[in-house]
Amino acid sequence: MSERTAAPVVVGYDASEAADVALAWAAREARARGAVLRVVYVRDAHDTDVAVRPHGESLGERGDGGAWPVVEEAAARARDVAPGVETETFVEYASPAAALVGVSRDAGALVLGATRHGGLYEAVRGTVVLQVTAHALCPVVVVPAGGPRADLPPDAPVVVGYDGSEQSGLALDAATDSAWLLGRTLRVVVVWRPGVAEWVASRGPTEHEAHDLTEADAGPVLERALDRVEERLRGHGVAEGSLEVVGEVHEGQVVRVLHHEAEGAERLLLGTRGRGGFASLLLGSATHTLVRTSACPVVVVRAAQAASSA
Repeated sequence: MSERTAAPVVVGYDASEAADVALAWAAREARARGAVLRVVYVRDAHDTDVAVRPHGESLGERGDGGAWPVVEEAAARARDVAPGVETETFVEYASPAAALVGVSRDAGALVLGATRHGGLYEAVRGTVVLQVTAHALCPVVVVPAGGPRADLPPDAPVVVGYDGSEQSGLALDAATDSAWLLGRTLRVVVVWRPGVAEWVASRGPTEHEAHDLTEADAGPVLERALDRVEERLRGHGVAEGSLEVVGEVHEGQVVRVLHHEAEGAERLLLGTRGRGGFASLLLGSATHTLVRTSACPVVVVRAAQAASSA
């Protein structure tokens, strides 16, 4: 991708420790994509106390009367982390979730920091992260509160969970693009659950609807996934064999298997339904859990979004 064609990487910033971690990750991602990094500082005009005290103490003039110095300082740190990255800064005074969904409209990715659990601020911020992940108009990246593992090997793969559904197919497309862009192995993981009722097997999975897979489903689903990866790469003009692709079938619960996979991954990509409803229901239970607990950044791609590199 070139600077002229890559959609911007947007990072939601609120001067918290979690946001600082997300800022650093987003800066490196934007540089890798050849994209502009947009740092968006969101202040809820109706909840200033929480907004300006993310670390448990007031930001003083920086928080109360100087939103622009806060976001400009953040952009400067991003340029230090990823020299050469181009930055833009924005300040939004609105409901954080609504503002971030709004700025996702023309973004290639929206990056947010996950929260540590405990306390009012963490609870409020965690709710915002789930709301944005459920409704954003581009892929959303949720970076763990402590950041990616410091001991992560340089060849850590891009991992994607695939179950044959349309939404997981979009995640697979995005994962393929990311692995190729970053020069990393793509690991495609299919999980089947023992004891799945026969009526589930008789119904699916279908192209549009995700279901638990049986052991008999898993092999054919993985083959379709690998075929789709090859087709995607050919469409980009990538020579066969240029990207290392590993397909794996695991028995167990989806959350447990992918949680384990995330421990050694550079990022984990997941699809989700993209329908209306409460955030946890909209995301689906597996995605909802992994966004909050994964050891690596989680990229959520909804069926309502156009597939995009993330």
